[in-house]
Amino acid sequence: MLAHLQSGRNDARALESRCAMVNGTQALVLWRTANSLLTLQDLAEAAALHPKRVEKFLDFGLIEPLAKTRSGPLFSASSVERLRRIVRLRRDLGVNMAGIAVILDMRERILNLQAELGRVRGRLDLLT
Repeated sequence: MLAHLQSGRNDARALESRCAMVNGTQALVLWRTANSLLTLQDLAEAAALHPKRVEKFLDFGLIEPLAKTRSGPLFSASSVERLRRIVRLRRDLGVNMAGIAVILDMRERILNLQAELGRVRGRLDLLT
């Protein structure tokens, strides 16, 4: 009889644990959706790449997750376009991984400088 009661308690704990996992998973999915975040698998599919290839780019630092969860990294939707750029540089232009990192960094710097230039021009227009 005692063994039966203990077994029942263990079953109840297991069920409670499974429910918590399901609720946690559902909450994570809702949070991901609300914040437009993609899993590595989602990102690979959106960029038409194999997940292992995306992992390779991640390991090399060419893409960075916005968040990390127990189930894996989460990426912004803009990571899809970045991956497409990476693939174009690699496949179409034959640029190696280090070269891709430099090109993407320089591109980001140029975009930031252009945005700053636009802000400065806006301030100058206010003065004239």
